[in-house]
Amino acid sequence: MSRAALTYGAPAYPVREFAGFNPDVPVEGFYRMRLRSGGVFVGVRIWHGLPLDPDTGEELDRAPRWNAQINGTWSDIEAVWPRCAGEAVTADEYAHLCRMQAWGREHAPDSPFAEPTRRADPLQSPILF
Repeated sequence: MSRAALTYGAPAYPVREFAGFNPDVPVEGFYRMRLRSGGVFVGVRIWHGLPLDPDTGEELDRAPRWNAQINGTWSDIEAVWPRCAGEAVTADEYAHLCRMQAWGREHAPDSPFAEPTRRADPLQSPILF
C-alpha cells in the first residue's frame, strides 16, 4: 500500500494575494490629504534623505531618515504616513496645493485655504479654479 504524494506544508486551496502597501514603510512621492474632516486638501511630500533645517531649509549633517513636508513646511513623518498613502498626486498637483495655501494667506486669511485645519464651508469659502 502506498500513499499519494502530498506536501503537508502546501495549502489545499488556491491562495489569494492582495495588492497593497506596507503601512510601516513609507513610499517616496507626492500625496494629498486633509488635515481634518471637511477641510481642504493639502500637499504632502515624502522622501528619504538628509533632514532639512526647519528655519533655513538647508540640509543638516545628520543621518538619512524619512522626511515629510505639508505644503512646503516640515512635518513629522508619523503625522502623515500612512494616512496620505491612498492619495498619490503628481509634483505639479503638489505645487498647486502649496500655491493655494500661499494665495489664501495673502488674499483670504479667514478661509480654510489659509489655515487648512479649519472646516471648509462651501457657501463662504472662495472658489479657486
